[in-house]
Amino acid sequence: MTCQIEKTLDAYTLSRDFRVDFTAYAPFHTFKGWSIKGIDAQISIDFQHLEILNASATAQTRFFDTGYADRNKAMVDYMQQEKFPEASVEMTECKEFVLQDDGRYRADILAVLEFIGERRQLPITFYVAKESGKITIDLAFKWSFKAYGLKAPRLLFLTVRDIVDIRGRGGFVLVHDG
Repeated sequence: MTCQIEKTLDAYTLSRDFRVDFTAYAPFHTFKGWSIKGIDAQISIDFQHLEILNASATAQTRFFDTGYADRNKAMVDYMQQEKFPEASVEMTECKEFVLQDDGRYRADILAVLEFIGERRQLPITFYVAKESGKITIDLAFKWSFKAYGLKAPRLLFLTVRDIVDIRGRGGFVLVHDG
């Protein structure tokens, strides 16, 4: 006789309620950008057994924006947008998924991030707030040009430092079968 634990899997997809921000630093200047469209993401969670079964996101890099046409052009050229129109992230392992005292869940995962044709694994921590039929995910992590074998770009005659801060917040809705 075998015992099986029944999974109570909830599958969610990103709604239109999201924003991803990135901040790059150079001597005497901070470069900020964002994306508010062109991102698709999914996550499957078993809240009963505190497991994330899969999580992934794809961003169309043409929607990355800095608010300045010249910086957007430099970013498009640097990212070789015609050759690499998307960046993606996919969870490879959920290290920990725990309920915190504030009612949110904290997830520590390993994920593969693909950017400009290069794939590298990195740790990501994010927080999940659960409501009826939807969740909100908040995340923040640091990304390195050097870790991807990329030379940091120059903007406004300034070389951007190696580390870029990435933050995101997204609303996800429950996917219903049928």
